[in-house]
Amino acid sequence: MNPYAIVGSGSGTPEAASLRARLMAWHDAMVAHERRMRLGHTTDVCDEDCPHVEARTLWGEVSAMLGARAGELTFLRSRALNASASSSQLAASREDRAQRADSARPSSTARAASARPLSRSFVDSADRSQIPAADL
Repeated sequence: MNPYAIVGSGSGTPEAASLRARLMAWHDAMVAHERRMRLGHTTDVCDEDCPHVEARTLWGEVSAMLGARAGELTFLRSRALNASASSSQLAASREDRAQRADSARPSSTARAASARPLSRSFVDSADRSQIPAADL
């Protein structure tokens, strides 16, 4: 039995049918995502396109449509409630990666300083007998 059949079972509106189809596609993506994570595939990490993030949006729509009856969709509800924590961790992880990347790059001031030609005062301070006349 399809647990998402309760969405729109009473109303039969096009919006309900669309939401039901999105829920079924989300469910398949979520199950596949969690299986890959359990297997330890490190390349399959949560990002802003992750089914965990989408769960929160879908839960809001289902709750608005079904009211208290939305609680019957326990898989969706649990992932939506956990998505808030996942989103916070995702944002913190993104911020941490950005800070590490910034600290690994030389600042624009450091890059500009390393690219500057020698100043005239540096050349003037050298022993003029060592510098060809054409360079002075």
